[in-house]
Amino acid sequence: MIHQYIIALGSNHDSEISFNIALDELKLWGNVDLSSMIIGKDFTGKTELIYHNAVMMIKLYKPMNYDNFNELLKSIETQCGREHDNSFKKVPMDLDILAYYENDKWCIIKKRLPFKNHEKMGLIEVAPFLLID
Repeated sequence: MIHQYIIALGSNHDSEISFNIALDELKLWGNVDLSSMIIGKDFTGKTELIYHNAVMMIKLYKPMNYDNFNELLKSIETQCGREHDNSFKKVPMDLDILAYYENDKWCIIKKRLPFKNHEKMGLIEVAPFLLID
């Protein structure tokens, strides 16, 4: 069971409302340390929408396995108004696990590498140790 996770938060639609909903919900599950907001254009260049991104470390009150925690994140995305239909459009909230702490070590989710610039900026504030090779 895992006590700590580092997650990326991103929104390109109703960002302030969505961040507040996600933050309020995650605070029910653990102590959170949230980076500063990074605001910028879509790094993929697919849209002109403005993104709000941050990184969070959460220390859970009760341990939760990876799959259950990921399901919780998807539930929070839905509470924020996200529709999971695989089409690219406005995204009120995207929550992705970047890393978790298990067996006395941090495990980075390999498919998240290399970290995007906005993720690096957030990690510098809440988990700089993940950026050391």
